[in-house]
Amino acid sequence: MNLSFFISKRYLVAKKSHNAINIITAISVGLVAVGTMALIIIMSVFNGLENLVATLNSSVISDLLIESKTEKYINLEQFPAEKIKRLNGVIHFVKILEDNTLFKYNPALENNSREFIGQIRGVDAQYNQATDIDKMIIDGVFMLESQGRPFCVLGNGVASRLQIHLNDFDNPLQCYFPKLESTVMMNPMDAVSIENIYPAGVFSVQQELDDRLIIAPLAFVQKLMNLENMLTSIHVDVDDNVDEPALQAKIQSIIGDQYKVRNRKEQNAVMYNIMKSEKWSSFMILAFILFIATFNLVGALSVLIIDKKADIQNLSFMGANRKLITRIFLFEGFMVSFSGTIIGLVLGSGLVWLQSAFHFIPMQGSFVVDSFPVELQLTDILAILSIVTVVSMLAVIYPIKRLSRTLLIGG
Repeated sequence: MNLSFFISKRYLVAKKSHNAINIITAISVGLVAVGTMALIIIMSVFNGLENLVATLNSSVISDLLIESKTEKYINLEQFPAEKIKRLNGVIHFVKILEDNTLFKYNPALENNSREFIGQIRGVDAQYNQATDIDKMIIDGVFMLESQGRPFCVLGNGVASRLQIHLNDFDNPLQCYFPKLESTVMMNPMDAVSIENIYPAGVFSVQQELDDRLIIAPLAFVQKLMNLENMLTSIHVDVDDNVDEPALQAKIQSIIGDQYKVRNRKEQNAVMYNIMKSEKWSSFMILAFILFIATFNLVGALSVLIIDKKADIQNLSFMGANRKLITRIFLFEGFMVSFSGTIIGLVLGSGLVWLQSAFHFIPMQGSFVVDSFPVELQLTDILAILSIVTVVSMLAVIYPIKRLSRTLLIGG
């Protein structure tokens, strides 16, 4: 065993001549442990929230989204749909037409109608297979057509604003959309297309979507907007075993530069960037707090050096040089720091596992989950070990330099 490491280990576990040194060392270990545990927990919570958002987004969007770069609509007659459908790895090819629409509803047993401007999304029959929207239904069922009659599902916020009553076949939901080819008319209502649809279910994904989105059959929306064979986007569902970036690039090469293909993260780039920045901002703040906490390690090493001054002189008399004695206290500082790090990693990982298994910390408010989601990632552990290593080196530099400067050791 390395001599300097052996002596430093003895110094760490052996009883000191002054009890205050033991207390200071224990406090140093405890502060590093608490800081490391906080880093583990905070990073795991951000990972869990990111995965939760990704799961919720998968309920309404597919793996890849195709849109026109220059036009609002995609003309399906001019789009190479069949080439994309035949690509290896493409499971579902979902046609989408959506736009803002005025909704009007007369709740049963009420005299006043309710109006709301939201977003209607027309989808084809593969939409439910390509997404998990049916799993997000909190009232009613996911149904877009029955016996030739169009149905829709509404976001929870939209349903609340309109006071929707499901299975109310006497009071359909009225959809108003301006006619694109309309001119100045005597009756303003002649310039508006009006279609009726019946609510079948209510979904809850996330507040932004719940407060504005209504999902309806594609044929109904095309009729409402008078846009036959026109789409605003195309959703492509990809096989899990296929290289998604490669498939994305292949689709882009087929459709050309006038269209763009985006994956899930690119479709929600702002949200993911905000979450990443918040995660690493929190990491840097906690790392700075950990750095402040390690100043206690400076004091512990300084006091230990003073306490072991006689041992240092004895080692010098026995032939120990400056390098050996410096390494002894360098290892001592690292062992104090890494003892706290290991304790913090174990405690933090244990709490994360308990939360993921038993959900004992609830999430306040109305959310799709009852407790804070957590996930421990190897990259976070490596980042924490790296920051602790840097902080420990900075913490032991001062007392070690002071030792080299003040103790006259031959070597």
